[in-house]
Amino acid sequence: MEVIKEERRKWLEEKLRDPSLGPASKSNPQSSPTSTIPNLGNGVTAKLLAKPPARNSYQNRRSKTENGVLTPPRTTGNGLNHNNNKSRGVLLCGDVVPIKKMNGETGSASLWVKEKGGNLIWVLEEIAEDVAYISVDEIGSVVKGSGNVEAIWGMDRLRRGMDVQKLIPAFPKIAGTNTGALDYDAVSQLRRFTARTANSISIPVTVDQLSGESVFRVSSFPHIAGIMVLNPSTMQVSSSNNVFSAALFGHDSPDGMLITDLIPGFDKILHVMTDEDKIALVDGIVIPEHSFRRARSLLALRDGSTDAAAIFLRPSGLPAKHRDGAEIMIDVQMRVVKSDRDPIYNENIIEEEQGNFQPGSEVVYALWITYSRQLHAVNHGIGPVTPLLSRPGTPPQQPRPDSAIDASVPTPMAAMSENGEEELRTQVLSQQLEAAQAAESAESGEQSADYEPFEHPAPDMMAAGCKVIKKKKIDDFTILEEMGQGAYGQVKLARYKKAAAKKMVIKYVTKRRILVDTWHRDRRLGTVPLEIHVLDYLRREGMQHPNIVEMADFFEDDINYYIEMLPHGLPGMDLFDYIELRVTMEERECRKIFCQVAEAIRHLHINAKVVHRDIKDENVILDGEGRVKLVDFGSAAYIKSGPFDVFVGTIDYAAPEVLRGAPYRGKEQDVWALGILLYTIVYKENPFYSIDEIMDHDLRVPYVMSEHCIDLIRKMLDRDVDRRISIQAVLEHPWCMQAEPANP
Repeated sequence: MEVIKEERRKWLEEKLRDPSLGPASKSNPQSSPTSTIPNLGNGVTAKLLAKPPARNSYQNRRSKTENGVLTPPRTTGNGLNHNNNKSRGVLLCGDVVPIKKMNGETGSASLWVKEKGGNLIWVLEEIAEDVAYISVDEIGSVVKGSGNVEAIWGMDRLRRGMDVQKLIPAFPKIAGTNTGALDYDAVSQLRRFTARTANSISIPVTVDQLSGESVFRVSSFPHIAGIMVLNPSTMQVSSSNNVFSAALFGHDSPDGMLITDLIPGFDKILHVMTDEDKIALVDGIVIPEHSFRRARSLLALRDGSTDAAAIFLRPSGLPAKHRDGAEIMIDVQMRVVKSDRDPIYNENIIEEEQGNFQPGSEVVYALWITYSRQLHAVNHGIGPVTPLLSRPGTPPQQPRPDSAIDASVPTPMAAMSENGEEELRTQVLSQQLEAAQAAESAESGEQSADYEPFEHPAPDMMAAGCKVIKKKKIDDFTILEEMGQGAYGQVKLARYKKAAAKKMVIKYVTKRRILVDTWHRDRRLGTVPLEIHVLDYLRREGMQHPNIVEMADFFEDDINYYIEMLPHGLPGMDLFDYIELRVTMEERECRKIFCQVAEAIRHLHINAKVVHRDIKDENVILDGEGRVKLVDFGSAAYIKSGPFDVFVGTIDYAAPEVLRGAPYRGKEQDVWALGILLYTIVYKENPFYSIDEIMDHDLRVPYVMSEHCIDLIRKMLDRDVDRRISIQAVLEHPWCMQAEPANP
């Protein structure tokens, strides 16, 4: 409780006693009211997504769980009168609360609480939130704006005297008057609106009036994700996470609404996929984002739209409708699930002992809906945008290739076969990678003797006589491209101004966000973040590895550390993007990519004695020849510093023992993350949909690529830490032994 700010503790205590209370925001408008965490609540959503495809036999697909229960938990009983062998299940899921961190700073965190066996399991994940404050006068004109104005509206400052409805078009005003006075009661009641950015794009926000003042707190989440469950016969929402739906669509409880009221034309898109693409909506099938975008482009072509090709080649997602009527862009992935139906209706109590009951079954559509302000808040059809899948932890990188496909000429999408689509997407990827390599080669040929100077070069560069300066500044660089933003800073592509230098990837590490226990004292470098110390160690002679990113230099100012790294292939083309572009990947290609990552981890564990602690598809960069590099050592640590008791990294890839709060050594957790990574490469989805599933759920196997492959995945995802295989055993597994050597 100490981590929760005092003003929220009373609400939290009441909520834990009675989970039926409203979301966190209801009791205190000044706190952060929405959520981006994509966890499931208790009840039908969690239960139906916990069920693997029907084509796998029940006993074969069941993995060992913590308590050995071989049937899904069922609900029974009534309310809070539970005894020792009963639990209320998930009590909180996605509610955002203000927190106070160990360094004294405040922030926001998404809270997940489950009662199990009489104990409470707590998981807090700090989330990114942009907050701005708007002061208005009696006629609704802006007096002052402060906070993250640029992040929300895309402008440096708010013009004094502008109508607040220019910023939030649906902001309510008192009807029947010409004064422009705001309807404060309606603002407090509605709270969920859309803001209009400088380029006329709508983004979901939450607005709260500060007590007794004409000041409004406007909060925007860069990433929102969650699940909605549809009844396939009525196309009505049968279950959803209310916190998620309120944050994205503005509806606190969308259950019973038609999905077409939230995603117009969704039924027509499904008809295109079933009638024209011949997709059978059977139990277990997963329809990815690109299939929805392709169907949308076919509809646009059928309606005579000239931008049908642009919709597919430069996707900005599907148009959705906010409560206030504005259009927002989202991405959708759908899974068809045959769920068990329990005749008992109350979902407040979950029996932890197996009972004798005969559930019915029904087929439902589970929609995984994602929104990213970075990806979706752009002009529709302009600029190449890679769709977002599941990003609960670290925000994604955003590739912006210099060479984009001209989407002004319509393509006969309706006549395109699946093979043609794959060839087109592969061609796009190849063109981008080849362009990046050609540009890099040209730069190398034009390189003059006036190289970029270094402030902290590697020892071998010092011996080679590189140019060294005492102080380097970020103003010495020309920023070429914004590549991404994460929890501790941002990443940009840049070039040194004063020399014919190569492009460099520069990672900004914000000093005030560096945790107290991650500073490291070094006699040569001084006091630096652990990330820089590890990267410096890994660039020494004998510690370098072809599959690990190389730090070229670093420098600092009062605000940031700046880490310079050599670009690898197309800057920003990570494994997440690559998997999206490669609709089908043969086993040989999957093995080649995975084994290179595993080789990098073996080098870290055995030679460097380092654990990475944030292995995921976004931290694997590829070039055009299939060579990969492991990047982002912001969570890395020396093995000798363990065991560790603080969670770092991304929840999707976190091992169950870490989520339980147990001390961990690091190497076993890297292997677990490698198991998640291999599963993601093969099946293009995460094996677990929520924290609850990570901790205690059988492994879904949509299909078997090969027996050796699934055997390796199971061995890496063994919940028994002592039984989980080592990185050496991973590379000695029969599946990895078949790997071809990567290109030198």
